[in-house]
Amino acid sequence: MPRKPPSQVRADLPREARSWESRAVIPGLSGKTLAEIARIERRSGGLWVGGTRLAFTHWRWTAHRPGPRVIYPVDEQCCDPMTGCRGALEQVRLTLPRAAGRELLAVLAPLDERFLARTLNDPFAPPGDPWWCRRLENP
Repeated sequence: MPRKPPSQVRADLPREARSWESRAVIPGLSGKTLAEIARIERRSGGLWVGGTRLAFTHWRWTAHRPGPRVIYPVDEQCCDPMTGCRGALEQVRLTLPRAAGRELLAVLAPLDERFLARTLNDPFAPPGDPWWCRRLENP
């Protein structure tokens, strides 16, 4: 009986998920919504597996980061070079089914409110940009 090559034996072994492959729970989302997000991440070319969690974590840090009452947005280019992490989350939200999208929006709403309360409007920003891009940049 022929033996399996060592590479096949290693490939058949169960392995732990690496941190960047993790689909860790986003607080406040149901398992069904998390499963939908994982399906979108596997299917689309926009985000990698776990990219939504990374974008959410970065957006939460941006909204809650320490500092003065008024903050200036830092480089938000962690996920998407055009719109940043909040844009990536919005893209996922629009791709999700309606109920799951509303659930994600409900989790994002307190972070968005806090971000809006702690940043200043940029009166010179192009009106066609998303609201999170129309905030003042660091001088």
